[in-house]
Amino acid sequence: MSNTSSQICFTGVTLTGQIRIHVRRLTGLLVLALLLGVWPARAEGPDEEYLQIRSLIQQADDLNTSGKTEPAKAKYQEAKAALTTFRQNYPDWNVKLVAFRSNYVVQKVAALTAPPPAAPGGETVAATQTSTSPVKLLEPGAEPRKVLRLHPKPGDKQTLAMTIKMGMETKVGEMATPAMKLPALKMTLEATVKGVAENGDITCELVMGDTGIGDEPGTTPELAEVMKSALGGLKGMSGSGTISSRGLSKGMEFKAPPSNNPQARQFMDQMKEIYTQLAVPLPEEAVGLGAKWEVKLPLKTQGMTIDQTATYEVVSLDGESLTTKSTIIQQAANQKILNPAMPTMKVDLSKMTGKGTGGRTFDLGKLLPTAGDGKTHSETAMSMDMGGQKQAMSVKMDIDVGFEAK
Repeated sequence: MSNTSSQICFTGVTLTGQIRIHVRRLTGLLVLALLLGVWPARAEGPDEEYLQIRSLIQQADDLNTSGKTEPAKAKYQEAKAALTTFRQNYPDWNVKLVAFRSNYVVQKVAALTAPPPAAPGGETVAATQTSTSPVKLLEPGAEPRKVLRLHPKPGDKQTLAMTIKMGMETKVGEMATPAMKLPALKMTLEATVKGVAENGDITCELVMGDTGIGDEPGTTPELAEVMKSALGGLKGMSGSGTISSRGLSKGMEFKAPPSNNPQARQFMDQMKEIYTQLAVPLPEEAVGLGAKWEVKLPLKTQGMTIDQTATYEVVSLDGESLTTKSTIIQQAANQKILNPAMPTMKVDLSKMTGKGTGGRTFDLGKLLPTAGDGKTHSETAMSMDMGGQKQAMSVKMDIDVGFEAK
């Protein structure tokens, strides 16, 4: 859940003209946009085409992370060809960004095209999954050590109760707004293990349960009511997918909720991020108390890609019980994003940095952690272009997340 700190919001500030008109309308989307990172790709001309190319690259990255090298290579090649055409059609459009993406896909195609290493005697051998794993062991920890794997049984069920508290400060131009405290979000997530393959892959079903907000002093009643309405549409949202025994997602798809809430339909894809961030990717090697490993994975939303490096440490390991603590560092720069409520307003992300700490407690015989918490702080700088006028904006945000099995 820590990646929620990386999201951006366009409300809570008193602006002039058209922006002021939208402030109240955005309050219901505020927290959910922050939590779920919804940035619909609605643009015209080169903006729209570039976002479509970025979507291809994101799909390729997902396939590559899941070990599906051939489909990933094909998707990278498709993005490479699209970028070549894009540069021909729009030679002056954000030259540095397009060049960066072009070099990125070229390197990816080259890496996936390289022949496997030669074995003794001249034979070639297939590269192991570990070589492309986003998990890198830093310290094995003390003896005795054991291989950490999730091993739930088909039919196992879990329910997690989650609470998310958020506060933010914004500045538009030279005008800063007072720190805003948002009502705490409360939701439940129900998980059922559908099957376990011979290789340990776990298929599961997730269903969003009750949702609501906490009654806390210092929050705006009007905002609370709008948030209640928006959250209500999420109940019943369900999805299915596969996770490896090492906690690495191999794909998750969500279906529309029973309600006809348009906001809930928008948030379906972003539920994948919540699910992914609950788990802790486990190392291939055996580890013991004090072990440390690093996980580098991109966090993707529909309009923003964030590079995250997380470091985990084993603080307790007793039988099937595992407790870890973690630190994260996030950064993103030089991207175009879109305001979900005002698609005609162009937004350029200048810089985003984030850091945080957290902890997870696992029963390795269960699919999801049994308890956890996390605190994050992020700072984002961007410029908005609305009606031909550019305006600088910055957002500082603090997120406090807690969850436990019911």
